[in-house]
Amino acid sequence: MQYPLVTIICISFNHSKYVADALNAVWNLEYPNVELIIADDASTDKSQQVIKELILGKKVELLFNTINIGHCKTFNNALKLAKGEFIIDLSADDILLPNSVSNGLARFNEMGKSFGVFFSNALHIDEDGIEIGAHITPSFFYLGVVPQGDVYRNLLSKYFISPPTMIFRKELMEELGGYNEALSYEDFDFWVRSSRITKYCYLSEATVKKRIHTESVSSKQYIKNSKMLGSTLQVCNTAFSLNKTKSEDFSLIMRLAYEAKMALFSNNYSIALKMFILAIKVFFKIRS
Repeated sequence: MQYPLVTIICISFNHSKYVADALNAVWNLEYPNVELIIADDASTDKSQQVIKELILGKKVELLFNTINIGHCKTFNNALKLAKGEFIIDLSADDILLPNSVSNGLARFNEMGKSFGVFFSNALHIDEDGIEIGAHITPSFFYLGVVPQGDVYRNLLSKYFISPPTMIFRKELMEELGGYNEALSYEDFDFWVRSSRITKYCYLSEATVKKRIHTESVSSKQYIKNSKMLGSTLQVCNTAFSLNKTKSEDFSLIMRLAYEAKMALFSNNYSIALKMFILAIKVFFKIRS
């Protein structure tokens, strides 16, 4: 059996309490051919010191930013060093389960080279690592059937993928030019741009423990003066330029309606108005 090289890019920012769990899980994976790149985005806690102690005697590529440049740019810098055929973007507060990589690669092998992204279910844990729930992907769909293959329209209309479960082909990320460094978060833009050019495959198992805590990126999405909502609007504009069908336009309008509502509820009135205006443009197909 062949074992293609998988590069795990582990990005840390003030994750000193969690990074040991993340790295030890990588070193305990069942999959035998893994490259690890650790990138710290100028943490202000003891993350860099903890990482240096943890990697003693280990074969690791290390990047320590001297200034905070954000997840997207940090990941792109690490990607330049990656040698793997497949890539995992691992936050240093999440934990890969032992069979996560082997199951993901088996699914890729089963589905074929036209599939560029893998995703699965996830377990949710708290700050102390105690299980508090799960991301069960079928629960996001009325009939419980998870879409695979061309999922562009599905990803426009709703959130259903747990980001840390994803594995993707390096050549796909290179074709996309990496993450969009102008954005404050990466996953929505990656889903929109990548699903336009590749297929997605799903496995109905949990492969990751995703940590839920007050400092996580997702907790800052719907707060007053959220930078993430501005990025969401940019991605919706990107989607508008990529849409090809009426059903895709309808899905984008559904997304804009949801995001505008959440922007209103979180007192981001200007962004809410801009999302409403974009929804009108999509409805009448007014392209600038």
